[in-house]
Order: sequence, then structure tokens, then C-alpha cells
Amino acid sequence: MSVHKAYSISLAIAAAVSMSGCGNGGTESKPGDGAATGEVKDLAASKEPVTINFYRPFNATTEDDFNKMMGDAIKAKFPNVTPKFIPYDKSIGIEGLITSGADLDIVLLSIAFVPQFSKYNLQLDHTDLIKKYNFDMNRLEPTVVDYMKNFSGGGMYALPIFTTAETLMYNKDLFDKFGVPYPKDGMTWDEAYELAKKMTRTEGGTQYYGLMMSTSHMLRTNQMGIPYVDVKTGAPQIATDSFRKVIENFTRFYMIPGGEFKDKKPGEADLFLKSRTLAMYAYFNSTMVGAPEDMNLDAVTLPGFKDAPGVGSQMYPTYAGVVSTSKNKDYAFQVLSYLTSEEMQMKFAKDGTGLPIIKNNEKIIASFAEGKPRAEGQEHQSLLPGEACTDSAKKRIRRFGR
Repeated sequence: MSVHKAYSISLAIAAAVSMSGCGNGGTESKPGDGAATGEVKDLAASKEPVTINFYRPFNATTEDDFNKMMGDAIKAKFPNVTPKFIPYDKSIGIEGLITSGADLDIVLLSIAFVPQFSKYNLQLDHTDLIKKYNFDMNRLEPTVVDYMKNFSGGGMYALPIFTTAETLMYNKDLFDKFGVPYPKDGMTWDEAYELAKKMTRTEGGTQYYGLMMSTSHMLRTNQMGIPYVDVKTGAPQIATDSFRKVIENFTRFYMIPGGEFKDKKPGEADLFLKSRTLAMYAYFNSTMVGAPEDMNLDAVTLPGFKDAPGVGSQMYPTYAGVVSTSKNKDYAFQVLSYLTSEEMQMKFAKDGTGLPIIKNNEKIIASFAEGKPRAEGQEHQSLLPGEACTDSAKKRIRRFGR
């Protein structure tokens, strides 16, 4: 068996295992009690002190990060609310936190970990709260809403609060060093592969690599819109020719002669941001915001497949949901609603946290990372999928660089 084929199979197995875990979590649990009863409690008019506990598992967000991201804004909007963040501790995990009796009100999860709501019986159908507080679901992008509705069996376990998409970042200094032209918007994956071969070399005893990516995220958000499992039949899709094509497209970048990993593969992000020996890195656009400011970086649209030109990655939203065990469901939902407001959507965009999940948002998209030193103020076309990942409608998004 070739190294290429072995690596492709390992990726496929990893994808299957990941999806299998999510599938089990999503089907074994039953919906929690979503009925919020009693009089409407207007949090904005209330003077009653209340603490809303937030939790973001599988993420390295610190309390300081949380406050900058949303905690301080929530406190300013609702002076009687104390937003408290519980950092994720790998040693105890979600189950350990729940069994410890910790109070939780709102849990934040990326789309990959949404099944954790039902796996740990934290799911709460927000339908009654949505009606009770006249929350306008039509403001939200339908794609991210439909996913949660489908997962919730027609209900709504959480609301989207921001999203992101894949882009192709590159280290301009490395391209300048080797005299190779920069990547361009609208490249195909074949063109990116030829460029990666030119950038893969050994210089002065240092190994340089052309292009890598977070393979797990690229598979989840693949541009062909192929799921791991057929939703209707439950049949695995990883053995299909179309899915194999996607996997083999990504794995070939790791098989470029001279750039193969002989031992354990290091993290792509470390190669790109720390050792700076990786020329191009395909990952979420928000990564640019947190990159070291002394790096001479830029970004172009994600390369496309020849038979699907101009198609970008699927979106990768983050959801927030009031949990079934919350003692402050009404107040927590109003805080959650505020996170979807135009005010907070603009903040998330300007801070580079994520792209908006509300419709008619060109102005907000154009402000992405505006409040960050790395943003140049230039703009370029970057794909934001519409009703399907094959939608070629483009939106404007902030470009990065020095």
C-alpha cells in the first residue's frame, strides 16, 4: 500500500470515528423541557441581580478572552447581570463539570460539537422562549438556523451567534525569500498544488513546506458539500468516489517529494505561526486576527475544484444555547438574544471573532477585523455560501496583511 493511500485511509477513518461519536450523542438523548412559564421578565428593565454562567467546552477560551469577546458588553447592556465564565478543564471534561453540580446557563459550541447538548442532556427546546420574547428568527441566515432545527427534531436547542469560513493564508516573506509569485484569488486546487511544490524545499538545513491545512475541518466544511453520512439513509459517504476525491485532493499536499513527514506530523498551525516554515495554510479566516503581528501575512480565497469553480467552504458556525438545567432560563435567553443583535454582530466582526449570522449584513461583513492592527483596510471577494455550499454568490470581507 502506498504512503499516499495509507494516509488517505487514515483520514477517512478519523472522519468516520468523529461522525460516529456525534451521531450517537445526537440520537440517544431526548429533548429537555423547553417550556418557560410565568410572566414575561424584561431583563433590560429589571434591577434584580442575576448571574449568568457561561461554558465553552473543547475550547481554550480564558475568562479574560470571554470578557473581551462578550462578557463586558453583556455587563454594559444589562448592569444587573453578572456574566461568569467557566473555563474548560480537559481533566474533568463536560461530564465531570456536570456531576460536580456546577450551575450552567448558556453553553457555547461550534457546529462540530453541537451533539454534546443532547449527549449530556443539556438540550432545551427554545421554541417557547422564542415565542414568549417575540424573537425574530427571520433575521438569521437560514442555513445556520436549518441545521439546528434539523438537529433539534424541529425544535431549536440553540441560536447561532457567529460563523467563520475557510481561507488560504500565506507567508509573504517565504515567497519573497524564494522568489515565487504570491497565491491569487480564484486559484484551483491544482494550481495551488503546483505552487506548493515550488515552495517545498530544504534551505540551509531547514525544511520548508508548501501548503497544509486542518484536515479535519477541511473535511467537515468541504466545498463539495459531501457529508460523512447520508442524512436520509444513514449510509457512510466516506467510501464514495466523490468523498475519496476530496480526501485525495487534500492528502496530496502532504506527499510532495521532499516534504513528507518521516516521523510524527507536527501541528500545521505551529509550522505556519511558530517555526514559520509553512508557506500556505488553509484554515478559518479568523486565524489571521490572532497571528503574530510581526508576520508578513496575507490571504486569498480558498482554492476551488475544477468542476466547482469559485465555490468556498461550508460555513462553520458557533451556537449558544440555554441549557435544560439553567435556573435563569428567561434571563439567559434574553442575554442570548442580545448576542444576535446587530450591535453584538458588529462587535464580533470588528474584533475578528467571527462573521455575522444575521441577514442583510454587508456592512457588518465589511467591518471584519476593523478593530485589529493587522487589518489593512483593503477588501477582496470571499465566498460565503448561501442556501447551499454550491451557491456562488459572493460577499465582501475584510482582507488582512501588514
